[in-house]
Amino acid sequence: MTLSHPFLPLIAETLKATGATDVLAVGALPWPEGAPAPVQLPARAALAAARQQGRADLAIARLEPGMDKVLARQLIAALRDLLARQTLVFVPENLMEDTALVGLALNRQACFEVDGMKWQAWSYDIRTYKAVPDWLNPRFWANPENWDKFRW
Repeated sequence: MTLSHPFLPLIAETLKATGATDVLAVGALPWPEGAPAPVQLPARAALAAARQQGRADLAIARLEPGMDKVLARQLIAALRDLLARQTLVFVPENLMEDTALVGLALNRQACFEVDGMKWQAWSYDIRTYKAVPDWLNPRFWANPENWDKFRW
């Protein structure tokens, strides 16, 4: 990987924005200088580690172009659900359809072209996944003004 790799600015920006100190990296990724050293795992090892390892602050993965689609889906789900609070995944454009990635609750961040191959960056953050609706609070459900007035 060269120092001017197209993924590098997004990785550096994500590391800075999250303030992550515990980072899990899956696949061959360029890494910014001065960033915390990641725990590096191959894809199949990441799936096996999902049951043994605690949650990292951030997981960054690069899926291989020839990867099996089922394995790719399982890896993304394991990163999202078990291995990290936030996830950034670089996916080759022809590996998975956009609808499958949206179905995994990912948001598209950027598109890249590296050595003639098109890539997409997708992210997941549980804190910004779904906004809490206004009606979902005790003010609308508990009715404290009616306590001791009516019998339900």
